[in-house]
Amino acid sequence: MILLWVSGEGWKEFELTDVEALKERNISIGNRASIGNGASIGDRASIGNGASIGNRASIGNGASIGDGASIGNGASIGNRASIGNGASIGDRASIGNRASIGNGASIGNGASIGDGASIGDGASIGNRASIGDGASIGNGASIGNGASIGDRASIGNRASIGNRASIGDGASIGNRAIPKIIYIIGSKFPVSYWGENRIDIGCKSLSISDWFEKGYEIAEKENFTSEQVTEYKSYIEFIQTIHQANKENPEEA
Repeated sequence: MILLWVSGEGWKEFELTDVEALKERNISIGNRASIGNGASIGDRASIGNGASIGNRASIGNGASIGDGASIGNGASIGNRASIGNGASIGDRASIGNRASIGNGASIGNGASIGDGASIGDGASIGNRASIGDGASIGNGASIGNGASIGDRASIGNRASIGNRASIGDGASIGNRAIPKIIYIIGSKFPVSYWGENRIDIGCKSLSISDWFEKGYEIAEKENFTSEQVTEYKSYIEFIQTIHQANKENPEEA
């Protein structure tokens, strides 16, 4: 069963084989496409050949789902949004109105893509990441789990943004960019790096090497859990890599 909109009555159940109901609403479903239980499909929507729509997923009016694309359970695709061939949209992910997801792109579980945002071919958006309205993510770019990209921000081709990192509204990071400034909203304290050999975690500021030397002692005094120790160690290692890259490629920083 799928859900189709009936004027004056709301969403009603129909059999996928009800060709007349689909035709009446200008809905196109390609060969070998699979539609999950309780999925709702808006008027004028197009589902490509071999595409898969998960249970309880919602496809908006005029939305286009490419050949071989996969839409997860409970995911929401906005009105006139475009999902490219072979793209993968995770469970409970939300794709905004008029958003464009490129061929082969991957959107993680629970991720949110804003209205009018553009995700390039082969780009990867992590679980629970948030991409703002009108933002642009380049081809092959990687956005980490829980990261936040602001409205109208631009991330270049093959650029990489780490887990829980935050990029503000209107910011621009170029192709293969090495960020000069990093701000991460951690589970206990925020983490910041300003292009120098220094990392600020909460109200403590130490050199990168000092964090490796004294980090466990500080974590114990601050009552970090073992999971948080692992989390913050990964942030320090990530920033160490970025800092080294900035030293080796100052013109790209």
